Amino acid sequence: MTLSTRLHPSQTQSFRLGHVTHVLQMSGEELDDHLYRTARENPLLIVRQRRYTAIRAGSAADLIDAGMANRPTSLYDHVLHELAGLIGHGGPMERLILGLVEELEPSGWIGRPVPEIADNLGLACHLVETALALVQRRVSPAGLFARDLAECLRLQLKDKELWDAEAEAVLAHLPALERGGPAALARAAGLDDATVAAQLARLRRLDPKPGGQFAADPTLMRAPDVRIEPDGDGWRAVFTSRFATEVAVLPRAEADVSPDLRQALGEARALKQAMDLRHNALKHIVQVIIDVQGAFFRGGPEALKPLTQATIAQRTGFHISTVSRVLNGLLIEGPNGIVEARTLCPRPSARGGAGGAAKPRVIARLRALLAAEMPDAPLSDQQLADRLGREGLRVSRRVVAKYRQELGFAPVAQRRLRA
Repeated sequence: MTLSTRLHPSQTQSFRLGHVTHVLQMSGEELDDHLYRTARENPLLIVRQRRYTAIRAGSAADLIDAGMANRPTSLYDHVLHELAGLIGHGGPMERLILGLVEELEPSGWIGRPVPEIADNLGLACHLVETALALVQRRVSPAGLFARDLAECLRLQLKDKELWDAEAEAVLAHLPALERGGPAALARAAGLDDATVAAQLARLRRLDPKPGGQFAADPTLMRAPDVRIEPDGDGWRAVFTSRFATEVAVLPRAEADVSPDLRQALGEARALKQAMDLRHNALKHIVQVIIDVQGAFFRGGPEALKPLTQATIAQRTGFHISTVSRVLNGLLIEGPNGIVEARTLCPRPSARGGAGGAAKPRVIARLRALLAAEMPDAPLSDQQLADRLGREGLRVSRRVVAKYRQELGFAPVAQRRLRA
């Protein structure tokens, strides 16, 4: 009997601690679903949202169906779900996986070379290479976390069991296709024209940007979660939507209470505590974004500063996985419109290092330079890099070429021919 009395508080404390951790690591959509299901099953728990009426027994399922139908899954939601087993190990593996997820571009490729990612994480390059290979095998669709087009296509061919020596030769000499067409590719790869034609037909059925299927713009589909308003010389955050969920616990009756009701009361209180902690995390994380990116709300993308999730974690004291989850799907509305919170956490440009310019700022200036160039005297990638450098935006010619392609501008020779 004594053993049973001592065991019960320990089990209760473990449940509450685990519940807090679980709620903190949920994405917004996962949290909504969890709250609705829990409120439907727990008679002592009431869940309200400021934009909706309270959830009542018998109508919660309908509300879930209406609220969750046709809701798109973001790329980050998808990969975090697929890699949950690896992240769950904690320690260096969790740090590695989250570091790679943070590098994902909307295309599904990672945006920086492995040595730079390793340097940013403070880990050996071979460890990042090993983790990347593991992630590429685990995640679907195949091709996510590729470093370039050739690797993206190779991963998809291997997934379809179509990888062979001929495919390897074609991908190894793929740049020849752009320079001289299929005939040049056949000569470079040492294959006949028919084989190259068959391989190219295979490649055309693959997806060069597998992340694109998750690229539905959430800013067009629902109200923002946070609104940024002027406050004197600074800004203040107003939390407006589903993150304003209120969890209430019904008071316990004074009469004898059954064990099931006591358990329900404990779980309701644990959920309320977890929600309070989550709200606190959201407020602190958004405040860091405001402190760092205040100029963005006045000047737009050109005023963005580099801000990593690791920096936010350091400033707030929360784990980086908590920061990642809170930012996941979070929409912020300011004077410049509605943006995803992750776009306010840009990495430094590839050459700029930790103190370099943010990628959105470099892209914004690059777009302006390209739009203003003389049609009969277009700027080369090196000239663009030099001009950006004189403005304090240190980027290499290779990075300029990559960003120019993302903006949809052709190389200088083609732009000159069109003039």
